[in-house]
Amino acid sequence: MKDREILNREIEIRLLDTMTDLIRVVDKDNRVVYYNHAMEQALDKLEGAEEGGEQGDGHADFRMTARALGSGENIQRETYIGETYYSVKTNPIRSNTGEVIGAIEVFRDKSLEKRLQIELIEKNRALMDEQMNAASIQRALLPQRGYDRFFFMDYFYIPAELLSGDFFDIIEIDEDRTAIYIADAVGHGFASSMATLFISQTMRNMDPDILADPTVAMMELVHRFRDLNLPAEMYFTMFLGVFSKKQRKFTYANAGHDCPPLLKRKNHVRLLMNSGFPVTPLVEASFYECRTAYLQKGDELLFYTDGITECRNKRGEQYGVGALRALFSEIGEEPLAEIRGALRDFMYEDPADDMTCVYVKMV
Repeated sequence: MKDREILNREIEIRLLDTMTDLIRVVDKDNRVVYYNHAMEQALDKLEGAEEGGEQGDGHADFRMTARALGSGENIQRETYIGETYYSVKTNPIRSNTGEVIGAIEVFRDKSLEKRLQIELIEKNRALMDEQMNAASIQRALLPQRGYDRFFFMDYFYIPAELLSGDFFDIIEIDEDRTAIYIADAVGHGFASSMATLFISQTMRNMDPDILADPTVAMMELVHRFRDLNLPAEMYFTMFLGVFSKKQRKFTYANAGHDCPPLLKRKNHVRLLMNSGFPVTPLVEASFYECRTAYLQKGDELLFYTDGITECRNKRGEQYGVGALRALFSEIGEEPLAEIRGALRDFMYEDPADDMTCVYVKMV
C-alpha cells in the first residue's frame, strides 16, 4: 500500500474523476491501481458488449506502460476500446527523488477525427481514380503516331499533373485537305481537361466546309464556347492550320497561342507568325486572320505549348522560343528525343505546366 499512498500524493484523484478522458494509473509493477470514472464506465460498457459477442481489448494492452516504467520515456500510441478509437499518452510518474514509481495513461476519444480522416482518404482515393480514368480518356483521344497520307507525325505529351490542359489533333477533312491544331486551356486540372474535351468533340464534329477555312472554323469554335456560359477566367488558346495536298498550301489562324509553330526547310527555321484573341467568354473576337505557307516534301513543322518555352533553369531563366528554334535547326533524325533531352538538361525542377510538342514532316 505504500506505493499507492505515494501515488495518491502525486496525482489529484478528484480532479481526474471529473475529466471526460479515460485515465488509468499503474504502479511500478505495472498493476492498475486507479481508474477514473470515465474509464470505469467505458469498461463496464465494454464488458456488456463483449457478452453480446463484440470484442475490444485495447484497455488490456500494458506493453507501453511497461516500456514507460522501464525507460522513463513518454509514449504515445493509438488503440480501440470496443468500437471507439483512442489516442493514448503514457507518462511515467516519478517520486521526489526522480525514481519511476508508476505511470499514468490518458485515453482521448479520437473517433470523430478518425472517421473524418478515413472519409477524406477514401474521397481522395476516389478522386485520384476519377482523375486517372479521365487522363486515360484524354490520352485515348490523341491522334495516332506515324504516317498519314500527307505526312509523318510524332509527339510527346507530358501533363504537369494527371490531367492536362494541352490538346492537339489531326482531322481528315476530305481527300485533299487535313486540319491540324494545338490548343492550351488555362490550368491543368479537371476544368482544363473538360475544356480540351470540348475542343476535341467540337472540332471532330464540325461541318467539313466550316473546318476547311481556319477563320470560319475558329469563329464557330468561339461561338460554341461562349454558348457554354462558363466563368470569365476559363479560356484557351489555339493554333489551327489546314493543309491542301493539291496546292501544297498550309493556311493557318491563331487564337492567342503565343507559341508560333516552327517551319524547317533545309536547316533554316522560321516562325509561322499570326495573332488573334484567345477563345474566352470575356471577349468575343470578330475575325481571325488567315495566313499561308507553301510546304514542300521534306519540310518539318514543330507545334508546342508554353510549358516548353517557359520552363526554367536554376537561375530562373526561361528556355524561350529562340533556344527551341536554334535547337530545331540543328537536330536530325530523332528531333523529339533530342528536344526532350535538351529540356531535361535545362530544367532545374519538375515542370510546373503541361508540356506538349508535336512534330510533323511532309512526305
